[in-house]
Amino acid sequence: MTSHAGTIPAARGGIVSRGALFGLLGRAGRVTQVSAPAGSGKTVLLRAWIAAAGLTDSAAWVPVQREERDPRRFWISVLDALQRTVAGSTLVRPLTAVPDLDGWAVVEGLLTDLEPLRERVWLVIDDAHELSSAEALRQLEVLLMRAPPELRFVLATRHDIRLGLHRLRLEGELTEIRAAGLRFTLDEARALFAASGVELPESALTSLHARTEGWAAGLRLAALSLAWHPDPERFAAEFSGSERTVAEYLLAEVLERQNEEVRRLLLRTSVLGRVSGELADLLTGGSNGELILQDLEDAGAFVVSLDGRRSWFRYHRLFADLLQLELRRSEPGQLPALHVAAADWYAGHGYPAEAVRHAQTAHELTALMAAGEPAEGGSHSRLIEPLTQGETRVLRYLPTHLSAPEIARELSLSVTTVRTHVRHIFAKLGANHRTQAVERARALGLLAPSLALPRAGRTHRFAWDS
Repeated sequence: MTSHAGTIPAARGGIVSRGALFGLLGRAGRVTQVSAPAGSGKTVLLRAWIAAAGLTDSAAWVPVQREERDPRRFWISVLDALQRTVAGSTLVRPLTAVPDLDGWAVVEGLLTDLEPLRERVWLVIDDAHELSSAEALRQLEVLLMRAPPELRFVLATRHDIRLGLHRLRLEGELTEIRAAGLRFTLDEARALFAASGVELPESALTSLHARTEGWAAGLRLAALSLAWHPDPERFAAEFSGSERTVAEYLLAEVLERQNEEVRRLLLRTSVLGRVSGELADLLTGGSNGELILQDLEDAGAFVVSLDGRRSWFRYHRLFADLLQLELRRSEPGQLPALHVAAADWYAGHGYPAEAVRHAQTAHELTALMAAGEPAEGGSHSRLIEPLTQGETRVLRYLPTHLSAPEIARELSLSVTTVRTHVRHIFAKLGANHRTQAVERARALGLLAPSLALPRAGRTHRFAWDS
């Protein structure tokens, strides 16, 4: 978030009071590091805490410009922000930008100016990960270690920065807030929607909270979209990384910042529920898969390790949705081959369930791609309109004997949402009842022929068939 040095971004409508985090910030040691991926709510949390705690006149706010490499510009911003605080206005001497301005001299002068500081001042450095100057980082480390105890530091960053903070951790002077601590609870998500003026049924709220994994930006983007959406339950069931506002955010803040090698890995491995370095190398033809995945997790790029050795990873659900959408746009013809390669790898490494799932998906995609060509005989050789992700999930249960309420329980959806999905499936397949929908889905390759309806000869008629 961009703001002028020293100016606290104003808290706006829709802000949720997060008492536990506010309390943690208030009790923090000399340095607080808030480290989490884009959109986790770091800036919003800090500006809301400053407002709630009445610290506006005691907090110096320094927004680091993107890829800031100029130590002089950074230190001018720091001094300007400190001078805007009540205490700093009388202690910190003004500084003018000159060509030979020395950052080390600025730090030494600032330490001298702040030595008599007796009332607490908070120096908040927002987007600290953007500070790309190694010299400026070393200078900031000196200030962190030698500043008077009444000067408190708050670093908001997408990943840990090299400032020797391990020493402060050992001394008990470092407070750390990470992605897990920033995730909204279900109650906080409910409060967020209420503060945004959105009324949401409990089932839809639960679904959205699960889909976003408590990611602050995802919930806020959903609240913006829900302000005009006529069917909240359907929106919640289908909300994904391909939803326009979410996709635009993730594209700009995460995917477009990666180089070509990393983008290729992210896109091609998005077909997997979990990925290892070896499997990533297989699907990309590369050799640095594990290192790239570990670096992505360290950088807060929506990649989460699943084991202590950091050998298996998964992607945030909404990020995975976006990656899959981009893969379908950029390399649609590669999808079956990627699933076949994954199936072979899983089978060869003792993971039969995942092997079967990917083999099944490869078969369905191959058949669907074949059905996409003009076919002879019949008006239902193509879908009238592509199925959404939610409709595809429900479709896979139609060959079973499960009723709508039972499918709803399996998928953690409301019965209303399941029935809505089925109505849309019937319309898109041109089907009048469940058995006909299954037959046409198989003809299109959306369901494998091996999935047989139980209780042969029975046509299932539930509420959605009428």
